[in-house]
Amino acid sequence: MHLIAQKADGALRDGLSIFDLMVTFSSSSKVTFSDVLNNLHILDYDYYFKMVDGLLSENSATPLLLFDEILKKGFDGQNFITGLGEHLRNLLVSQDARTVNLMEVPESVKQKYLTQAQAAPPSLLLSWLNIASTCDIHYKASKNQRLLVELALMKMAYVNSAISTNGSSNEAGVKKKLN
Repeated sequence: MHLIAQKADGALRDGLSIFDLMVTFSSSSKVTFSDVLNNLHILDYDYYFKMVDGLLSENSATPLLLFDEILKKGFDGQNFITGLGEHLRNLLVSQDARTVNLMEVPESVKQKYLTQAQAAPPSLLLSWLNIASTCDIHYKASKNQRLLVELALMKMAYVNSAISTNGSSNEAGVKKKLN
């Protein structure tokens, strides 16, 4: 029901129409989560959790291969990057108990967000969100949209080590100036 409401974007009539379609096109006598994902062509939350796990490992291969799999399933790159941005926003919201209820996801998914949010510092999530937002802004104008998203994923994968390297070189420069 949450996916249908999300797809209806607050419009009650659209939500009812989508629900009627889901009942009609359901593969069984019940409307299941996987049926709604397939019929509405929505990317499952699990892809975003896997993507962030791959990014946290600071290895660009996992996110790139996962993105390729997503494209092969027929999903649009801009929808993916928008969804990734929303996922990163939810991870940031999950880091404070007072804001957890701002997420519009089922309780089972909230628990996954809470767990994954513990593994990513807010500064890293903000950097990733900035990269995803920039990619989303430039997506339509790009002549090579796939490369744009892949470049964003590679930047995300290595942003933490780039910050660490840059920070340590700045510390060395400060120490030289002090001596």
